[in-house]
Amino acid sequence: MPSLINFINKIMGLKLSPLIACFLAGVIYALPYYFDNLFFLSYISLTVLFIILLNGRRKKIFRYFYAFSYGFYFNLYLWISNLYPFESFDFSNSQAIIIILLACLGIPLYHALLHTLVMSLTKLLPENDYLITIGFGAAWILSEWIMSLGALGLPWGKAALSQIGVLFSVQAISLFGSYFIVIIVVCSSIMFALAIKNKKRLYALIGCIIISVNMITGVILYYIPTKTTDESVKVAILQGNIAMQDKWKSENTEEIFNTYISFAYEAAKNGAEIIVLPESAIPRVFNKNGIIYNSFSTITSEYNVTIIAGVLVDGGEIAGKYNSVVAVYPDGSVSNRYDKRHIVPFGEYIPYRDFLETMIPFVEGLNLGEFTTIAGEDTAIFDVEGMKNGSLVCFDSIFDSLARESVNDGAEILTVVTNDSWYEDSAGITQHLKHSVLRAIENKRYIIRAANTGISAYISPKGKVINKSEALTEAIIYSEVFPVKSKTLYTITGNLVLYAAMAFQIIIIGFNLYKKVKDKKHNAKNSKTI
Repeated sequence: MPSLINFINKIMGLKLSPLIACFLAGVIYALPYYFDNLFFLSYISLTVLFIILLNGRRKKIFRYFYAFSYGFYFNLYLWISNLYPFESFDFSNSQAIIIILLACLGIPLYHALLHTLVMSLTKLLPENDYLITIGFGAAWILSEWIMSLGALGLPWGKAALSQIGVLFSVQAISLFGSYFIVIIVVCSSIMFALAIKNKKRLYALIGCIIISVNMITGVILYYIPTKTTDESVKVAILQGNIAMQDKWKSENTEEIFNTYISFAYEAAKNGAEIIVLPESAIPRVFNKNGIIYNSFSTITSEYNVTIIAGVLVDGGEIAGKYNSVVAVYPDGSVSNRYDKRHIVPFGEYIPYRDFLETMIPFVEGLNLGEFTTIAGEDTAIFDVEGMKNGSLVCFDSIFDSLARESVNDGAEILTVVTNDSWYEDSAGITQHLKHSVLRAIENKRYIIRAANTGISAYISPKGKVINKSEALTEAIIYSEVFPVKSKTLYTITGNLVLYAAMAFQIIIIGFNLYKKVKDKKHNAKNSKTI
């Protein structure tokens, strides 16, 4: 049957089975997550996928969509291989290979399964082109949401992330949240697929209109000035570039400490009003009157500067430590403490520990700091230089709800401290940075992002990276930031698009099932009559 796949096959001299074509479409779908300028491939790859699914294969969606999803997630997480040979961990080469294989093959298998199970709901949609279009979009939104749930939640592959190459295209998330971009990318692609399948130009026009309206809205939102106060604050981010294999060795603690104290003095002398250190910058417990506090307070009082730092705090009676953010003020006082709310599985604690250590005894070595991190429970907003600061630590920044909660609790700027040295200079660090771009746009807040080995950056409320460091380098980067008091529609209302997607699936699928049962009873009654 004529389709875009047949056309591609003729051009390339290939004869791909639909299953392989779906897998390759998934691989291509992941490319914009690596290369911003390839954002248009999201539409092309999805159009190919939907041509295959809508050509009589929707009832067999599981196998075809799973092939697509595995191709996508396999490529998306391929940078995890950069963790080998786990120099920071006490693993043999063979153990490191096993863990890398489990991660690079197992995580995509798991996430592809979740994605496919949710998308399989579309088999229950009625045979109507427009309802199918909305239904696929709604199911995709539900899939992204499910990826964020639970201890193993990892919403790394959001559709919005693939469109950051053109900032205009994602500005609408300040109104409706990042799930809104699913509607744009997925629904327009289905329209293009239907246009090719049914030879209807109207569908292609509708797809173009969806993209154009979003883009025009984005241009308007981008150029509407963000209302800030007139008072800016000069900020310095310190990037010590401490490799993961060196960070937790006790013999390196003093050198790491001296590096950051030296950088802090330099930034203070250069007129910084706020100095920001990354996640657990100095691998030593922070406490009042301890060596870290005493050194910070000396600098803050001498130069009238505030230091915000990622620190480790002893859990006291609770076994473990807090991965926290605190501010030390010029008068020597310490802010209330923000504790990381979404801790990293297999990095800061071992989920399902008893089971996993029985099956894979050496998995306990993944807990690098040799302690369990205790999760925080609240936003802990604190004042810095007349601004209310909301903090996020590393993994926190990929969850839109955490940043939104901080802004709703009064945050006028957002500070993200992170340690991405695990990934060296792989695509993992740029993908992680892009999540902070989404958080900035969603809530229209300046984001100060301090990373141990990079990428450190300042991000504007429109998502523009104002200044950034290079990865794997020592750096001090400066910028002016402004507090923003107003709230976006998204910040106020939350993920309305998600709730609408849930309602659509329940109503439409429920109605269709009811109609099928009713028709079946009617037909059975008629057959008895005959």
